[in-house]
Amino acid sequence: VWHDPNTAEPELAVRPVRLIDTAGMRKRARVQEKLEKLSVADARRAIDFAEVVVLLLDASKGLELQDLKIADHVVQEGRALIIAINKWDIAENASSLFNGIRGALDEGLAQLKGVPLIAVSAMTGKGLDQMLSAAFAARDAWNSRVSTSVLNRWFEAAVDANPPPAPGGKRIKLRYITQAKSRPPTFVIFGSRVDQLPESYRRYLLNGIRRDLDFGAVPVRLNLRATSNPFAAEKN
Repeated sequence: VWHDPNTAEPELAVRPVRLIDTAGMRKRARVQEKLEKLSVADARRAIDFAEVVVLLLDASKGLELQDLKIADHVVQEGRALIIAINKWDIAENASSLFNGIRGALDEGLAQLKGVPLIAVSAMTGKGLDQMLSAAFAARDAWNSRVSTSVLNRWFEAAVDANPPPAPGGKRIKLRYITQAKSRPPTFVIFGSRVDQLPESYRRYLLNGIRRDLDFGAVPVRLNLRATSNPFAAEKN
């Protein structure tokens, strides 16, 4: 059970928390013993069933390639992600370290720019309340739904501000958007010739959903579905 220290009435801020602490996932070349292989499998299963994953880095090692691979797996599984840098109490050149990890994350995890990055210390307790607050905020966004009216107002404005391209001189028509589900938030856009919509335009819409509809760094799914032309039969 966690009490939010920033809330004036702590009894209203009590929320149950289930924490699963997994063994570290070592680099593949070092995973040789059967027990270590089982630990990696347990960590992957924990990710698959988690709501929010906190990827813990070591301040003495910084961000390693294996960390990015784990983060990418979390995103691909559609889980909310937070990255914490542990041992901050003994970190050297802390400001440069933090900025370096932030930059590396934005470059190496481009599909989820702005993922929360929090400095913590298991020894002193620094940053733990901030980490839990971020985890609850991420979970709420991961579990949220956008009202149909708000969603379609946003969609119309986004398409008007930057209309889809017209490959071969034929216009791509995006008609409407719906939220199919949450956990993770999944949206479906209906339109004509959507199979020719460039990936860059799809990213434009995804980034807009995260930014304008308050999903932050939560993984968002965006699917495209073709609608039939009701006048096609009359033309033939």
